[in-house]
Amino acid sequence: MPPLTSPTPTSQCLAHLRRLIFPSSSTAPSPFRQVQIRGKKKSAKGPHTVNVRLLDDIKGYGRKGSIIPIAPGRMRNIYYPQRKAEYVTASQMRTLNQKDLVIERDFNFGVEQPVVSPPSTIDPEVKPVDVRMKLLTPKRTRELIEDLVPQEMVFYKTPILAAPEPEAPSPATEPLGNSINAIGGQVPMPVQQRAPEPKNLITKIFGSVSTADMVDTIKAVLAEDEEAARVVLSPGDIVLDEKVDEERGVEADRLKALGEWKVEIRLKGVEPVRRMVSLRAQEMDL
Repeated sequence: MPPLTSPTPTSQCLAHLRRLIFPSSSTAPSPFRQVQIRGKKKSAKGPHTVNVRLLDDIKGYGRKGSIIPIAPGRMRNIYYPQRKAEYVTASQMRTLNQKDLVIERDFNFGVEQPVVSPPSTIDPEVKPVDVRMKLLTPKRTRELIEDLVPQEMVFYKTPILAAPEPEAPSPATEPLGNSINAIGGQVPMPVQQRAPEPKNLITKIFGSVSTADMVDTIKAVLAEDEEAARVVLSPGDIVLDEKVDEERGVEADRLKALGEWKVEIRLKGVEPVRRMVSLRAQEMDL
């Protein structure tokens, strides 16, 4: 049996220091002691979106009848209670997947797109030119028309040839009382008849000459002058100074027969300008 030895002063001092440093523990922790640290427990989360069918048009999501993914909370708290959408079951999704249906949200539905104007190509240093036409006064307009428009405007049209009239029968004869021939009989003498009075023949034409045609002719003449080119005329400013008669080929706003016809160019606030419109037969190549 080995002899008992008493602790040395050095070992007693080290033990005393350990108790002062670690008062709650009889022994100091070992530097090689492993400390267990618990990790954060992962909580089970549900799906981020659910597939629903819209029962109404929803701005920023899609049109009625569309199937889109949506947040479960929004569906549960807003759209489902308000009857704006319904859940799509798994069996319905399998059927839709077979049809290759694209399931996605339409972010631009019902959203007004900002109008982006194209970049301006106008040089800011160049001042725009005022191109507004200065209208002429009625008095000046009348002076230009009176000076530039000829007294007669001629239009050439193809006439409608009338069928030839049948020949007149030979003059009738009547017996004369007191006319005796050589053998004592009566001799019939021709009765003189008046010649038929000449008729005022009206030659119709193919088509017509309307007041719009007259305005075009007047504008063509005025266009040769820089100031007169600004004259504003419409078919309503041309009035036929003739009585409307379809037999003569005169209608309210057009002529349908050869001849010379009077027209008036009426301007507001001034006397009308009177001109002659002549419709002549166009020569036909035989």
